[in-house]
Amino acid sequence: MVRSLILGFTGSLLLAGIAQAELQLTPSLVEREGDGCKFKQLAFRDGEKTITYLSPRGWSYSGSATQLTLRPPNKTQAEANITKIPLSESGQFDDETLKKLVAEAVALVPKGSNNVTVESQEKNPLLINRKETFLIVLNYNLFGQAYNRSILFLNREKEQIRFELVCRSADFKELQKAFMGSQYSWDNL
Repeated sequence: MVRSLILGFTGSLLLAGIAQAELQLTPSLVEREGDGCKFKQLAFRDGEKTITYLSPRGWSYSGSATQLTLRPPNKTQAEANITKIPLSESGQFDDETLKKLVAEAVALVPKGSNNVTVESQEKNPLLINRKETFLIVLNYNLFGQAYNRSILFLNREKEQIRFELVCRSADFKELQKAFMGSQYSWDNL
């Protein structure tokens, strides 16, 4: 009886350790120094590992275990989300998977949208910590306004990270440049 309790308790501890050994997108602010300059970065836990990210300058942020939300200053109807989604198996960006991702991206467009088009799709527009990516950019109209949505997919061992920006088309070029440029700053992802 005692042995069963000990084995059960040990197993529970192991499962708790495994559950905590995944990326948590709840940010904390850390100060770093590079080339003689001090700057603040967002830090995240991934088990015992610390992952850092330098968000676009001036953008506000908030986060939870599964999603980091960023908002640019002085831009209404603009938001970026970095979301963690579990994968059942390690994903590859093969042709079949890319078709599914495009279909998923189109399905994310708000109901009531019209003129939905896939503006572009690109495999590996950038590598993040030597991991492949896939970028989709969509255009659509909603309530008489033109919008763009970009989604950059990155697969880790057992989770997919989605870097998504949604904004008015008039703001897209500027905000996409800032958001995509910030993706180069990930360390240990």
